Amino acid sequence: MTSLQRLGRQIGIASLAGVISGFFVAGILGRIAMRVAGFTSRPDLIGVATSNGNRVGEITFAGTFALATFIGIGFGAIGGVLYAAAEPWLRGRPWKGLIFGGALLLALGFAAIEPENFDFERFGFAPLNVAMFALLFIAFGATIAYLFDAIRSRVERSGVASTAVEAVAWLAAFGVIALFAVEIVSIGGIGELDTTLPIVIALIVPPIVLWRRLPRLVGYAAFALPIVIGGVKTLGGVIQLVD
Repeated sequence: MTSLQRLGRQIGIASLAGVISGFFVAGILGRIAMRVAGFTSRPDLIGVATSNGNRVGEITFAGTFALATFIGIGFGAIGGVLYAAAEPWLRGRPWKGLIFGGALLLALGFAAIEPENFDFERFGFAPLNVAMFALLFIAFGATIAYLFDAIRSRVERSGVASTAVEAVAWLAAFGVIALFAVEIVSIGGIGELDTTLPIVIALIVPPIVLWRRLPRLVGYAAFALPIVIGGVKTLGGVIQLVD
């Protein structure tokens, strides 16, 4: 297998694992977190519309499915592509999923935990809301790590089932790469290079380091860049909300 094929398989498996994880964790569990926030809201807020148009205390199959599909899969696309770059560096570590989830929380948590979003403080208890959404990132990391290993194990076997799973993974790779580009621009904005550029560096530099056998410190520095820059924004937002 050529280096290009291995790269494609890596991205494909991570993309498929990311989409599935995003659907269930960011989508379904995210919806449950919203329901908990609604349940802990004051009685006079029941039925009030949130910033995204949903009503407190109201949970429907259509709304849950839409959230899981559009928000969940969108988040899964970002996480999947980033995990494709991070996985070789985490391989063999017993807590790799939790490590990745924690890094993702610091690097991108500000996109979900927003002080400007009045829902965090208006509905429910702000510290509880922040904790629930932070745990979604950790749960996503643990889930994508587990699914990646399971899918890779299946793909590396022989047989019709393995071939079919690999084909789905390749299809996921093409779709997720396109979706990743759209999502990452929407998070940072084309003009906000301080947000988008560190993520792009963390995505591109570490694989090159492994491929060209450059000093591993360069790869770790590339990963640290979005974690530090995003972490400042995320922790700042958390402090503002719980203070």
